[in-house]
Amino acid sequence: MNRLIATVRVMTSLERLVLWGALTVLAVGGLTKIILYAEANSYMVGDAGGELREGVVGQPAFVNPVVPVTEADRDISQLVFSSVADVADSVKASPDNKSYEVRLKENAFWSDGVKLTSDDIIFTVQTIQDPESRSPLYRSFQGVQASRVSELEVKFSLTSPYAFFQDDHLKNLDIIPKHIFAGVPVQNLQYSLFGLRPIGSGPYIAKGYTSDDRGNITSLTLKANKDYFGEKPKIGTITFKFYSSTDELTRAYNSGAIDAFGISTYDPALSKLALRYYTHDLPSYRYYAIFINPATAPKELQDIKVRQALSGLTDRAAILSKVLDGYGKILYGPTGLSFSPSPNFDPTLVQKLQLTLTVPDEPFLRSTAELIKGQWEAAGAQVNLDIKSIKDIQEQTLKNSDYSLLLFGNITRPSEDLFSFWHSSQRFYPDQNMAFYQNKNADTLLETYRRTFDPKQRMKILKQISDAIASDVPAIFLYSPDYLYITTPNLGGFNDLKKISTASDRFSDATSWYVTTKRVFR
Repeated sequence: MNRLIATVRVMTSLERLVLWGALTVLAVGGLTKIILYAEANSYMVGDAGGELREGVVGQPAFVNPVVPVTEADRDISQLVFSSVADVADSVKASPDNKSYEVRLKENAFWSDGVKLTSDDIIFTVQTIQDPESRSPLYRSFQGVQASRVSELEVKFSLTSPYAFFQDDHLKNLDIIPKHIFAGVPVQNLQYSLFGLRPIGSGPYIAKGYTSDDRGNITSLTLKANKDYFGEKPKIGTITFKFYSSTDELTRAYNSGAIDAFGISTYDPALSKLALRYYTHDLPSYRYYAIFINPATAPKELQDIKVRQALSGLTDRAAILSKVLDGYGKILYGPTGLSFSPSPNFDPTLVQKLQLTLTVPDEPFLRSTAELIKGQWEAAGAQVNLDIKSIKDIQEQTLKNSDYSLLLFGNITRPSEDLFSFWHSSQRFYPDQNMAFYQNKNADTLLETYRRTFDPKQRMKILKQISDAIASDVPAIFLYSPDYLYITTPNLGGFNDLKKISTASDRFSDATSWYVTTKRVFR
């Protein structure tokens, strides 16, 4: 070493410069090889930590899955609460498929440390079944009895076999804590102090919220639940921020105030996005159609050929392109399995028809109606658009069957059980057969579908159901819009292949999402 130092000391300036240059080249070359080796023998994975700031239109009112008030409530509930299917260690069906015994995981706890038991599930079902709760799940759980087997076992008894009870009902039965709500009258649940401080058992825990000087909730923060019984969430913090419109969401995204937001249907406001973003395009179990009320529609529509002509004159491709920017799927029946009708129809049959189309006051539905009005009037019909608020349609129009043609939508679940929408027993309010459809063959198929447990056989029956309804033209089916989730490019782990029923379903795999990464060696 001393000899080397002595040698360097006697070098000229030029020789030293050459030496240091050579050493630098060797060091850089070695470092480059190390980096290349590391990259070739490792890969990036999602890491725990970080924050996702989620923009939502609207305000949270009562974060509770049994009686959610707003879309924001549903979104937050999806992350804070867990379903029976989530917490189940095992589910056993009886031989006659009329009862299901569920054993719960032993390590499931509420966020306040209390153990989750079968009593919580029974309490949840009973709360849903109380008409005073006005729960959106009320009709789904009529005729279902939940009884205690043990602290960690609960039995569900049905009046008849239902093929989708486990996949639909148990997956969507989010549990609420009995020890929190048992003393609260059902009709007062929405006024509970726990509305914005929910106690849940899901992957995230509510930690607090902020509000402005007018009392509007501006944000609500969730933290990863380190004691969650399932897959531990990777994102450490999810902060919901609340806005009044999609325009506000886009401005917030452009300013860097939020990292993600979703919209149920395409909105032209998306064209204003300036920062880099990724669009997660999720197919949905929603469809929109023009439902024909045979009791009040013009008598000419009793002729199936006239209904076929109206359907044939409806340019669905143009509507999908102009209204939804292509984000959706054209439909000719209540499912994507329905056949495409023959192009042979008589357009002259609609001449001089005088039609009134009732339309919810939603931008994309108004645009849809305007296009249809133009298409039908080009063939000689006269179309009056009756624009009404969603509230008026739900509370008056549907209740009184006060429409002849109604542009409206239905939401199904992955089972695509169409019974409540198309069986003849469901024709009158508050049931949901808005076309007052009656067909004995379709009724039989709908009933059989619910009792069929073999997936392949079910798919065949669903195709028959869809074709039977489509061929009768009780409604003019239009499209199924995609749900669009806009995120920064650094959100990883999102499943773009999933199909969802409601907006909050986008969070169904949120425990797998990540916003930070790390390198691991193979």
